[in-house]
Amino acid sequence: MQYITLVSDSYEKAVEEAKRKYGSSLRVISRKEYTSGGGIFTRKRKKCEITFYLVKEESTPEEKKSGVTKQDLAEFEREAKTPDPETLTNQERLDTLKPARDLKMEDSGMDKAAAILDENEISLSLRSHILEGFEAGDDLSLSLCDKIISSLMIDHENQAHPKKYQVFLGPTGSGKTTTLAKIASLYKTVGKNVGIITLDSYRIGAYEQVKAFADAFSIPVMLVRGEDEIILAKDQFRSLDLVLVDTMGLSPADGALNLKLRGMLSLFGEEETSYLLTCPATTKTDDMLRIYRHYAQFRKISSLIVTKLDETGSIGSFLTFAYEVKLPVSFCTNGQGVPDDLMKASTLSLMEYLKGLDMDIRRVNDQLS
Repeated sequence: MQYITLVSDSYEKAVEEAKRKYGSSLRVISRKEYTSGGGIFTRKRKKCEITFYLVKEESTPEEKKSGVTKQDLAEFEREAKTPDPETLTNQERLDTLKPARDLKMEDSGMDKAAAILDENEISLSLRSHILEGFEAGDDLSLSLCDKIISSLMIDHENQAHPKKYQVFLGPTGSGKTTTLAKIASLYKTVGKNVGIITLDSYRIGAYEQVKAFADAFSIPVMLVRGEDEIILAKDQFRSLDLVLVDTMGLSPADGALNLKLRGMLSLFGEEETSYLLTCPATTKTDDMLRIYRHYAQFRKISSLIVTKLDETGSIGSFLTFAYEVKLPVSFCTNGQGVPDDLMKASTLSLMEYLKGLDMDIRRVNDQLS
């Protein structure tokens, strides 16, 4: 049986073109929808790739007269029940793409590349980006690394020249406060005058936690409970180079607290403020996307901080999330130690946590550090 692949602008156009070229006796076994292009002078275009095979069927006189066979009706009925790709879960999308992938994985090392992506839980558009036009070359691991690195954005500007106010957003338990303390101590050690404002007067022990970190590094800290106190805190810290702002973890169901945080953040000027979202590497891609959509309603997120790298066996979910939201990564944390378990994000520091590449990236990173 011969399998044929055809690409067009939509599923309907792909089927129409296939029937025009090969006749109506075809059976679609998989469909893949993706975007292509998107360079400096071109815009992204939606594409649909179908894989099908041809069948020989005997038609009844009535079917010959109408031009429609029972098999056609059955096939059209099956196609009508095909779900909208936007409504599918990650696993359902992968299951939909699997037959087409399996047909193409025979050559060029793509089968091994796909297996490595599966091992690292890399999915959705990032998977398509990596596998589209992938050629293993002489060194599959190196080629795969190159494709993954091309998808990463690092916020070097915020690392080297942070805006005066760095607001940390993220759900409770994401490592937000500990990460803030690590970054405060980092900038303190390189000579910046640093202060901390905490808006979290709700979580028991939140202020005491950040105050203990601040005292250990002789960093001033202020607890703020309302909008009027933000004005006072900004005035008191006006001479400092950098002010890190801790926020409370939010539930989407807590409308009053969400509204209060929105009002407090409105007092930080856009030109002098960056908003960093803390994302645990242990969180699934879908959950990260949900968290991102919730916090993005307050202010435009500037960059991402990936936390708890030491608690996960795979970083693919985070890489997929970062690629989906098209945001750079500024810092990584891999433990509770302050300030030791903090790294400025780099392509190598993130690639260390990928499995199955047959490359000692950690050793290379240590040599270059």
